[in-house]
Amino acid sequence: MKMNQFETFLMTFDLGRSLYLYGVVRELQGFSNLPAGKKILEIGCGNGIGTGLIDQYFKPAELIATEYDEVLVKIAQRKNKGSKIHIEAGNAADLRFANNEFDAVIGLSVIHHIPNWEESLNEIHRVIKPGGLLIIKDLSIDTFRTPFGRISRLFVEHPYDDMFTKEEFLDYLKQQGFNILVCRPHSMMCFLTDFYLVAQKD
Repeated sequence: MKMNQFETFLMTFDLGRSLYLYGVVRELQGFSNLPAGKKILEIGCGNGIGTGLIDQYFKPAELIATEYDEVLVKIAQRKNKGSKIHIEAGNAADLRFANNEFDAVIGLSVIHHIPNWEESLNEIHRVIKPGGLLIIKDLSIDTFRTPFGRISRLFVEHPYDDMFTKEEFLDYLKQQGFNILVCRPHSMMCFLTDFYLVAQKD
């Protein structure tokens, strides 16, 4: 789903995004205990700041990052120029990769943007190796039903009618054959509530 101008500003505000994602990526690395030297796919890499942090803290042998918005793809490529990271345009609900290709898939507040989120999880499950990990921070429609969340709807565009509840999201993962290893609440800027999740493919 394309972002409006306000969301694009948030995604390209380097200082604020760097400070925010610094803590998020460190916590996800700690929760997942993923060893270094793995092959990782990041979905929805945005402006690439989180991508650089994933490379720094997860220390993958190979990191591929995809982003639906082609403007952000170019920004992310510039920010990570000279690194071994490969950044490309891609749709998380229609991934080009082979079955069982990645040791882990990482998403930083991405899946709630996708109207056909079930198809995205199907694809993520397909490309993760057996025993591999889904490592995400995300939020659900429950966030946007709070007083502050309802106000935020005036400024950010999301597929609210198609967005999952947290319970629906977890149930769907389990139906696919993921085991939930970590699911912890997280408060974003003390207003919006989201969650950290690590799930392992059977």
